[in-house]
Amino acid sequence: MKLFGHDTSPYVRRVRIAFAELGIPFERDEHGWIDPVAEFLEASPIRRVPMLDRGPGRATRYVYDSRVIVALLYEQKETLSAGPPPFQPTLWEPELDVLDENVVSTVDAALDSLINVFLLEKDGITLAQSSYLERQVERARSCLAWLDARFAGKTSLTPGVLAFADVAVVVAFEWIAFRNRLDLSPWANLRALALAHRERASFATTRPA
Repeated sequence: MKLFGHDTSPYVRRVRIAFAELGIPFERDEHGWIDPVAEFLEASPIRRVPMLDRGPGRATRYVYDSRVIVALLYEQKETLSAGPPPFQPTLWEPELDVLDENVVSTVDAALDSLINVFLLEKDGITLAQSSYLERQVERARSCLAWLDARFAGKTSLTPGVLAFADVAVVVAFEWIAFRNRLDLSPWANLRALALAHRERASFATTRPA
């Protein structure tokens, strides 16, 4: 399998962490949306990373969404990282009653808003010029406040394991810091979560320079 996407994308990074935690070998194409290769342009109608090439012989060869990619990886996991804590053996935890799925949806909402602001700023459109961008930032703050409350006193949603939902939150938090998108000081629980897993090999080796 080959994973397409640049190192600084939080969506690509969460998939790389899943590959590592599930013990699955893969190849990389590190080009991003700025300098995509021809195969990516031909295969992806949505022109977003990550994209997974599952190889020839599949009815559906290319996969476009990070959640769908990780779900497929769980189906063919080689080994589970022993941690500590160990990686959760299932993508979602039924006893959480979709809380973990809501967490990932909220993370994605915050990221999509802030990435939108980031890209438009590159085109010279600032918050001061756009009430739409101001609303995107407020949406992200609302998401982070909700997430912070969910992780009060916790270093994972399910005690004793590290799950994909935890990975998604840590990766998003670190991307926001890396791109200097928000002052993260109001969300101490999210900071504690990120610090608790900072030195884990899958996080350390995928963190953008």
